[in-house]
Amino acid sequence: MNDNLLFNYNNCTFCNSKKLIKIKNKEPVNTFYVNAVISDLKINQKLIKKIRTYQCSNCKIKLNNPWFNESISRKIYSVIYGQHNKSWQNLLNFMKLKKLPNHGGLFDILSKNIKIKKYGEYNSPFMGLNLHFFHKETKKGLNFYKSLHQNLIKYLSCRQVAGFSKKKKLIAETESRKYVQKINLAKKNIKSKNLIKKYLFVDNSSLGWGINDNYKSVNSKSYAQALFDLEIQEFDNDKKHEFDLFGIFHSLDHTFEPKKILNFALNKSKFVIVHCHNQTNGVTKQHQFSITKEFITYLNSKKIYTLDITNKLNKKMNSLEIYFICSKSKKNIKILSQKINVKFN
Repeated sequence: MNDNLLFNYNNCTFCNSKKLIKIKNKEPVNTFYVNAVISDLKINQKLIKKIRTYQCSNCKIKLNNPWFNESISRKIYSVIYGQHNKSWQNLLNFMKLKKLPNHGGLFDILSKNIKIKKYGEYNSPFMGLNLHFFHKETKKGLNFYKSLHQNLIKYLSCRQVAGFSKKKKLIAETESRKYVQKINLAKKNIKSKNLIKKYLFVDNSSLGWGINDNYKSVNSKSYAQALFDLEIQEFDNDKKHEFDLFGIFHSLDHTFEPKKILNFALNKSKFVIVHCHNQTNGVTKQHQFSITKEFITYLNSKKIYTLDITNKLNKKMNSLEIYFICSKSKKNIKILSQKINVKFN
């Protein structure tokens, strides 16, 4: 039975090549995600050890094969570990401590050198730059953010009244109007002349956090929509938007269609900023694949022009990560490379 949980991914997840070379994986087995998978699926270490790591000789990403089938993958990211811990922690750190997500000097570099009026992001609303834009637009004290957070949580959860009595439902309705008034008053006091138009694009990938990415019964997308006033759209339904900057933060490796996602962003935006794990030794078992530094060279060969800005950010890394800016416009990337003093190949 356990063997049926795994599926042979014999083609590269990004470029679909069959040129996969087996490599030695030195990554630890027992991350807290893996421990949860082992416990909830009632599997043993023998099955986990059947997961081997390969590198695509074409695009250079590394992938686990065999790995969990799409049904089990969806279960992992919606039931076993449905909450995106890091994303929510970023939000809570800001709203309760006024601490922004740690991207080093990334936001300053981008905001000073790219004229950003329209910004899009993929799937995880608190992993990228939305909180940085919000902080720049509001510039309020800690008590303001704490109060706004409390009112948003109460508003977004107070109408969850299934099974309640009629009396309690009426009370919830009255409370919801009260919270809306407080939220609207707060937002009225923070309106800026330089608001960035923000969009969040989502898909239904079984490899990422989606409908069950909740905190206190509130979904991350719902909270982000209410906080940032951003527009949420499905990828396949968008035909009209063009962006100055598009962000993909720790989410390119959480879809079975990474090439489609990256191409969407490149076709829609002047610049795309990508932040990923850079697992040099292998791929942790909770991931199906990982981007590598050599992947950037592959993109350049496909006329997707890139700037690796990882070492420009002065960020203390807790793990191996990579930040790169990319564009289909060689001219735009070349000009940006000169502005931020990063070598362009």
